[in-house]
Amino acid sequence: MTVAVDVWVSEIREYPRINAEVVRLLDLGAPLVRLRATEGQRLLLARLRGDWSAVIEIEGNAGPELAAELEAPQLKVVCRGPAMDGAGRGLKSGELYILGNAGEAVGMVQSGGLILVAGSAGARAGLRQRGGSIVLLGPTGRLTGERQSGGSLFAIKGKLGPFAGHARTGGRLAILEESEEAGSFGGIMDVEDRGEFSAIIRQLRQFEANDPGVV
Repeated sequence: MTVAVDVWVSEIREYPRINAEVVRLLDLGAPLVRLRATEGQRLLLARLRGDWSAVIEIEGNAGPELAAELEAPQLKVVCRGPAMDGAGRGLKSGELYILGNAGEAVGMVQSGGLILVAGSAGARAGLRQRGGSIVLLGPTGRLTGERQSGGSLFAIKGKLGPFAGHARTGGRLAILEESEEAGSFGGIMDVEDRGEFSAIIRQLRQFEANDPGVV
């Protein structure tokens, strides 16, 4: 069993110091870092860059621009509560799993990596997405995938807000059918899309199993 190293966000407060402490622990080889007592702090884990192979869990409410411009290919960020606007903005590499709801413009100008939102997502999710993958499993606001030019965006039919895909010029917008069987999805015709989506869902189930009922 992996032992977590806890960082009490409420005691540090300022995001540059919080992020610096996370980097220090990752550099020491911590495989699992848990940010505890978060309450709306902005720019948590923003602009982290490194080759750490680790998981960072966030307990509480993540503020705006969680993991913005993250560039860490082997890093997995698991937010077990909600995240405010701009989560994953400009994400370059790494994985961001939001098990609660997300605010507006999640994944804005994303160029790589993965963002998954298990709860609802606000307006303009995937705005100007250029690369990487975005998976939206809950209801979305208006203009999902607006001006998408690259990457993959997966969303659920019947849960999309109005004007999805407005002014898209490229990329893949895969609309899924939700099955009556819990956790099952269909409607992806492309073999590449189906394989990518299945792998993402398997990873999500692993994180859910660590904390049943978080979604």
